[in-house]
Amino acid sequence: MEKKETVDKEAVVNEYVTDNFFSKGHWWTKIWQTLMAIVFWICVAIPVYWTISSTLLINNTHFLHAWRYQEGRTLFYFFDRFFIIAFIILAVIVIISTIHNNHRVKEHVEKDIQYDEPQMLARKAHLEAFYTERFGNKAYRENVRSYHVKPEQNLDVNEIHELYKEEEKK
Repeated sequence: MEKKETVDKEAVVNEYVTDNFFSKGHWWTKIWQTLMAIVFWICVAIPVYWTISSTLLINNTHFLHAWRYQEGRTLFYFFDRFFIIAFIILAVIVIISTIHNNHRVKEHVEKDIQYDEPQMLARKAHLEAFYTERFGNKAYRENVRSYHVKPEQNLDVNEIHELYKEEEKK
């Protein structure tokens, strides 16, 4: 029995992952993106805290209230329908934009090929020829309802891997 080849995780990551934030080095990118994330989360949290503490939690003395005057609360409750409708409209816009962007990325943005396409096509052709020789033609294999594999037709553990190695030697 052959010994399995060990795969170097770092080599695979270097070959397929292209994110500067998680790659070695790029300290300015990491610092900049972390700071921006913190700043923008603060920009989200402060107005939410001010609004909730000064309206819903006005009677709770454990919170620091951004405003205590009645006009602010009256104005907030006056606009409650506006805020609800605005939230619904923004939620719909965000969902539609996300779906549109996902479709655009999936269908229209150029994709980097992470593999050797001619080698993959050669492997597929070689594998198809192997399957045809071992199990019959493709149309038969795809349309048969039931097929019993004879013991001599079973694949060995590394047979496909060996087939690929054989293809690379050509």
